[in-house]
Amino acid sequence: MNRPSFSNAPLLALALFLLFPLAGPAQAAGSVLAVYNSGRAQVTESRVVTLPEGAAAVVFTDIPSTLDPSSIRATAPDMTVEDVQYAYRPITAANLLNAYIGKELSVILPDPADANARILRKAKLLANADRPIFAMGKEVYVGSYEALLLPEMPKGFDAEPTLTLTTRSSVAGRKNVALSYLMDGLGWRADYNLTVGQAGETCDLDAWATVTNNSDHAFPGADLRLVAGDVQRAAAPKMLARGNAVMAEAMVMDTAPAPAMAAEESFSQYHVYDPGRYVSIPASGSKQVGLFSAANIPVRTELSSLFRSGPNQRAGKINQSVESALILTNTAANNLGKPMPAGVVRVYMPMASGTKLLAGEARIGHAAEGEEVRLVIGRSFDVNVERTQTSFKRIGKNAAEISWRITVRNGSAESRDIKLRESLAGQWTILNADTPYVPTDAGTIEFDLKNVAPSAGTEGKAVNYTVRFEYS
Repeated sequence: MNRPSFSNAPLLALALFLLFPLAGPAQAAGSVLAVYNSGRAQVTESRVVTLPEGAAAVVFTDIPSTLDPSSIRATAPDMTVEDVQYAYRPITAANLLNAYIGKELSVILPDPADANARILRKAKLLANADRPIFAMGKEVYVGSYEALLLPEMPKGFDAEPTLTLTTRSSVAGRKNVALSYLMDGLGWRADYNLTVGQAGETCDLDAWATVTNNSDHAFPGADLRLVAGDVQRAAAPKMLARGNAVMAEAMVMDTAPAPAMAAEESFSQYHVYDPGRYVSIPASGSKQVGLFSAANIPVRTELSSLFRSGPNQRAGKINQSVESALILTNTAANNLGKPMPAGVVRVYMPMASGTKLLAGEARIGHAAEGEEVRLVIGRSFDVNVERTQTSFKRIGKNAAEISWRITVRNGSAESRDIKLRESLAGQWTILNADTPYVPTDAGTIEFDLKNVAPSAGTEGKAVNYTVRFEYS
């Protein structure tokens, strides 16, 4: 193995060469920043350094503390990297105390003789796992304290992270070093504003990307890429595990302007969005970037109520909630046809006056082109469903016959459609029903009730059916 020989090298060759951002236009100094849904980012930077011929240590100082040291790659013409060292021991209370384990320090304690007084004691710090433990003479003290006084600042702490490359260059001079790494603390999600038209049959959709940075490292003038998809990550060893970043919620008002269109392309099994401009990401906080907008998308409202039924005897009346959902199909024929990354959809609906009010929010997963998007935005105020078990008959040891009466009442001034979905456990057979139904899968049937009339002063619309359950 070839190792650097420093025995005859001048001291200058051993000096640390500090990297600095590339001079010139702001965009030339910016990073190429690929941000993933998972809270991770890939950073590619170009920096300039002056290297001597032979071995040198090159130090990067302006780097994020959430960097993954194992992912670092650096290349430059006529330069090889022989080792990479990442160092960051921040000045925190826990780190300072850990440095003083086994050493003496001063502890300010409550005075046992006077609740309002304090005493200063010399103590040896024995441990600092869940809390500091002190030795005071022959006694071990585990309890509260007001403050600790350290004799001096211990060595080995860093004001900021440093990345040191041991390099070997065959040609001396200024070089552009391409540095790339992965980091945590950067993530993004989609936020959608969906505004329903006055007739309730079409909607307009504005899609935004909310990029959230919790790394305390800014990226001015970044060449941004947003990667949508669930990228597999290997489990990190415990020594490299990091805390989960807290994603800040971003509220988008319905008065926000339509977003600029971002270019989109497929990558592996994912989709990548390019805003087409340089974007500055603050060190802490969020930034919204336009993805796309679409108008006049056909949409329909669906009311539905689901009940899970099994071979059990039930007494009394059972109230069921009625979900209100908006449904649209993500196709070009419907003026959409775009991959929709996971995020939150805020739905605004018009009043008679034309004023748009927030009608609900729904969280969606990734919706590919061609998929139906179902947005459950709340529960119906006017339509309610009530059911009663009208009969229960045990058939031997392994079967039961159950009859249900389901009553739908419409308290609004207009007729409503509603779907009653019955999720049936085990082996089942419908023996009779007074209303047509369709099986939607191996364990569900659906009664599709059309034009349920307003039921003020009436008993509402009733559905009766009997099911036989068989079980082992």
